[in-house]
Amino acid sequence: MPPLPLRALNRTLLHRQLLATRSNRPALDVVRHLVATQSQEPNWPYVGLWTRMENFTHDELTSLLEDRGVVRSTVLRGTQHLVAADDFG
Repeated sequence: MPPLPLRALNRTLLHRQLLATRSNRPALDVVRHLVATQSQEPNWPYVGLWTRMENFTHDELTSLLEDRGVVRSTVLRGTQHLVAADDFG
């Protein structure tokens, strides 16, 4: 089987990362789908979700953080990431 062209690989990555089209999924489902979201700076997960979600609001992620539905911690490579709380423990 011949290898996939670079353009096809790039499009696949964009689709898998929910960057080809915005998703209608809730924020927690998007975080779970991505496994982890970059979170070194406090606003990065908000921007990351806004980029991927159709109707994302700031309050949706803030509520998840306050209710501990998601956790911001060192998870991968010793850098800050946002993950679903039940994936963290």
